[in-house]
Amino acid sequence: MKADLSRSTFDPARRYRTVRMQQGRVQLDADWNEQQDILNRRLETETVDSLGTVAVPIAKPGFAITPAGKDLTISAGHLYVDGLLCENNAAASVAKQPDLPAIASAVLPGSATLLPLPPKGIKASDIDGVVVFGNNGAPAAPAAGTYLAYLEVWQRHLSTTDLSAGDTSMREVALGGPDTCTREQTVWQVRLLRAGDVGAALSCLSAIPAWTALTTPPDGRLAARAEATIPPKTPCQLPPEAGYRLLENHLYRVEIHDDGSVTGKARYKWSRDNGSLVSRVVRWLDDPIADEFEVASIGRDDVLAITAGCWVEFIDDTHELLGQPGPLVPVIRTDGNVVTVDLSQRIGHALDAALFPDNPRVRRWDGVAELKTSSVANPNTGWEELAQDGIELKFATGSYRIGDYWLIPARTATASIEWPQDGGKPAFVAPAGVLRAFARLALLGFQGGAWSALADCRPLFPALTELTRLDYVGGDGQSVKPNPLNTPPTVALPSPLRVGVSNGQFPVANAQVRFTVDAGTLPNGTHTEIATTQADGVASIVWSLACDPAKPVQRAKAELLVAGQPVAGRYLPVHFSAQLALASQVAYDPSGCADLLSAKAFSVQEAIDALCKRPQGGGGGCCLTVGEGGQFSSLDKALRTLLEKDQLNICLCLLPGQHTLEDDLSVTGSRRHRVLIHGCGPASRLLVRDQVFQFNTFGALALQDFTLIRTGNLESLSFTDCADLRLTRFDCVGSATPGNSLLRVGGSQRLVIEDSRVLADNNDSRTLERLLEQVGDLSAFKGAFRPTAIIDGQLPEFAAELSRLSAEEKKRISGAIANMIRVSGTANAGLSQRELVALNAMRLGISNGSAFALAAQLEQLGNAMLTSTPVFALTLRDFGDASLVNNTLRGRITLYGEGDDSPFPGRDLLGRLSGAINQAEVGLEPAGNLTLERNHLGGLRLSERVLNDVVANARGILPVCANLRVADNHIDSDLDHYAGVNCALNGNTLQTQDDVGMIVATQAKVIGNFMRNKHRLYAVAVAPENFGNGSLTITPV
Repeated sequence: MKADLSRSTFDPARRYRTVRMQQGRVQLDADWNEQQDILNRRLETETVDSLGTVAVPIAKPGFAITPAGKDLTISAGHLYVDGLLCENNAAASVAKQPDLPAIASAVLPGSATLLPLPPKGIKASDIDGVVVFGNNGAPAAPAAGTYLAYLEVWQRHLSTTDLSAGDTSMREVALGGPDTCTREQTVWQVRLLRAGDVGAALSCLSAIPAWTALTTPPDGRLAARAEATIPPKTPCQLPPEAGYRLLENHLYRVEIHDDGSVTGKARYKWSRDNGSLVSRVVRWLDDPIADEFEVASIGRDDVLAITAGCWVEFIDDTHELLGQPGPLVPVIRTDGNVVTVDLSQRIGHALDAALFPDNPRVRRWDGVAELKTSSVANPNTGWEELAQDGIELKFATGSYRIGDYWLIPARTATASIEWPQDGGKPAFVAPAGVLRAFARLALLGFQGGAWSALADCRPLFPALTELTRLDYVGGDGQSVKPNPLNTPPTVALPSPLRVGVSNGQFPVANAQVRFTVDAGTLPNGTHTEIATTQADGVASIVWSLACDPAKPVQRAKAELLVAGQPVAGRYLPVHFSAQLALASQVAYDPSGCADLLSAKAFSVQEAIDALCKRPQGGGGGCCLTVGEGGQFSSLDKALRTLLEKDQLNICLCLLPGQHTLEDDLSVTGSRRHRVLIHGCGPASRLLVRDQVFQFNTFGALALQDFTLIRTGNLESLSFTDCADLRLTRFDCVGSATPGNSLLRVGGSQRLVIEDSRVLADNNDSRTLERLLEQVGDLSAFKGAFRPTAIIDGQLPEFAAELSRLSAEEKKRISGAIANMIRVSGTANAGLSQRELVALNAMRLGISNGSAFALAAQLEQLGNAMLTSTPVFALTLRDFGDASLVNNTLRGRITLYGEGDDSPFPGRDLLGRLSGAINQAEVGLEPAGNLTLERNHLGGLRLSERVLNDVVANARGILPVCANLRVADNHIDSDLDHYAGVNCALNGNTLQTQDDVGMIVATQAKVIGNFMRNKHRLYAVAVAPENFGNGSLTITPV
């Protein structure tokens, strides 16, 4: 504060509580001011200790920042920062806020700590929102990005001269308007700094470098002394001209004028009278003489006046409110109120009247000097004297901020100054001001010329009288056992619902709490009732739950009422939940009971229901077990025994381990028989060695969760006239030949095969023998190509071992495989295209692939060798609805009879068939619906015995699917038959080495299939809708 003061005596370290006036004593300005400083510190410290550094009252939530197009609005209300009360009496905008000059920008430039001065010529009408000033000085929109809106607060000292002309509010006009006391005004400004790019991951608590640089206090310190620069040689000598030399008492002010961040040269200015001499400029420079201007008053007397040799600083309200220093010039002479200055020594920007639009003034300073810092460690260096006054200064190394100041009282009676001491030496002290406070207000986004709100950073607090709250006390999470017959319809909870009302730590009696339930009743027989708190502040109520199994969980809510009504947004409600003790809500782990696991009984109710559905006798309600330690030694024995006992509902569990048959398994039941055979997943294996495996005539048959391996006898595993047949998580491995597929299904009205693997092979090891003969290093990995390698789960082990071979071994194997591929036209003429592709992938994988990729390549090569000649995995004949989902089939699916190795019909024959169908000489007979979805397939064909006769004669009946849907499969085959009245091929991955095959239909859609190589799909008697099929070509015939 630049008032005409004698000194500032407040020192918080002395812990003074008050200043006491005594009778008959001199009254001093310092005593008056110290009392006010004591009071201010008490209020501000108490506020910070009570509310925190930043706090906004909920009742008057000021300084909320709201986007308003190009501008931002500031809500009316209060905010406390560092104990200072900031008041915004009416809503304002950031561009037009009370304490920001109307022509200023509120956006802090990058790396700056002060807002910039407006360019020359800017008018208030030019500012139409939040702007920055471009290189040409014109207002422009800020750069797009994320911005932090913050509040900067400080105390501005105001004298009568600092008020606008005509403002006499500080003067008593009845006494002629004398200059009396000054004022301190709390100035606040909402400013913006760019915190990051658009979409930056920032929160109100994020560390923002620009914010840290802005709010970190400067660490520069100053020491002052009044003693000789050169110490005496002996204790008997007095230092020359020691001490303060002037004849009057003064209050020196040392103030940072320039921190050097822009100009590169830091400066300070000083005054013997606290910089209190200020006067209005009534006539500017260059009017008419360039270096002359006129002030309203040159000073009070010859000493406190603008005189030759002093400096004057040109300022106005814009400079002060932006914290910017004004230009300094030395005074050459004065004549009355006319002052002549030396413009050649000007420090600062141009002295253009347009840059001082609001109440231009000049302030008198006694000197200006360059700020030079020095190490504190050396006490005798770095001191600089103020003129010839006998006062020396020393600035410690550190950072300084424009406007920082120190006050030095100098007294003639002691020829010394009043300055704190540290160990008998002048102490280095922080600036006395200007004290600035900062508060984060909001995170904002600016993009496309408009602002958007991202986060409100203001911490809100309630008044002390508004701390009443509603808290949970007890009664949540209870359960009761209902009567499923709803007699009685409600059951009371064992404990009441209880909530408490308190104000701070004190209970509130006679408060009203409204309880509401979504089911059941309260004591008044309804869903809503009001309870009153007792002396302990607790309100309680009894809740009876509804005995409705459809509402196993029921909820209640408690709300605090004010004047009989809830107050929106004021008190949080308390929520309760209770539940009926139902078996359906209690989890059950069926892992210890295989049949309940297969029934997916995961609750107690489901487990009980599943047990109740089991037939009585023959083992009770659970599945009968087969295997070592089980109730039957073998599956065939179990089935024969139970069928002979006329058991209609049979459930058998294959215990973990390897199972065999004692005899052929050929069983016949009736449409009344329902059979479930399940195992324990991969742990249960059934070996069928040269034995028959046939199920005939069952109402329902389900095989799931076990593996069947057939060896020796190549007769099909057969399921005939099983009305409802389901194979789930069922793995089947074995050899197949033309006329004998691995699985044969006929006469099923409903067939579901899901999550299973049907792995057929051609029982031909010649390719493998040739591979091992030419690539001897692979002999150690022979097991990777067994028919059961996939289900044995050993492929990853073989792949890992292969990947660990030395580089030389890998190179040798790759070279041998490459040579085998190269000479495929001679010695290896028997290799199929798929085998060659798989061999090449294997060669590349050994050289460069990971163990994971090698496992897939081993599987690919094994499948190619095991299906080098046509292999038949599944035959379907006489079916109603068949669905194959998420399966792997190594080998073909054949429809309406067994398949053979007949060649695919040539294009001429297909054209002849197409014509015959169009001329109704060949009829398409719908025979069942087939869905193939998310499978890995080895091909789909009509039985050649059915197809060849019709194709050869161009007449007859061709059985096809009524609806054939082939979707999202991986199909690794060539020359397939897609035959259906309505046929859809969608989203399949077609991995062919030849043409895809033919599609025979009345209506067909071929959409979104994936194919890398260009091959054809022949369209017989149909023009399919098709698009998005990669390299697939639809060829009509």
